[in-house]
Amino acid sequence: MSARAIMALLKLRKVQQEQAKGELASANAVLRNRQRSAARVQRELGDAHLSDETQLAWTVAVARRAALVADLDAARALTALAEGQVGERQAQWARARRAERSLERLVERHETAQEQAALTAEQNGLDDRTVAEFAARARRRARLEGDDL
Repeated sequence: MSARAIMALLKLRKVQQEQAKGELASANAVLRNRQRSAARVQRELGDAHLSDETQLAWTVAVARRAALVADLDAARALTALAEGQVGERQAQWARARRAERSLERLVERHETAQEQAALTAEQNGLDDRTVAEFAARARRRARLEGDDL
């Protein structure tokens, strides 16, 4: 796989991870709204006291209390649904992050391998020059020693 293809895939993974992160934030916002709604209904339910005033007042209070209980049940159900969505979004985000991170590690290994190959090539070049210089000196020495005889 070429470096360009890896970088393009890494960019895609980053976009997917950011999208999953945004969906998680959205799901968390929905959860907080549902929790606030449930808490409001719970407070209203606690404030709805039955009194001995009149039969009509008592009937209205009972009906209000029953409606609040139904609202509370609905709010709790919506909260549970939102919690489930938050869990799903967290799992999506974690998967996207893992995919992005694995590509980042692949890019890092690729870059390290390229750096190592460049260093090896440079070292081989230095070794070749050293051997060539050594051989040239040996030939000059041999010629000088041959001229001395």
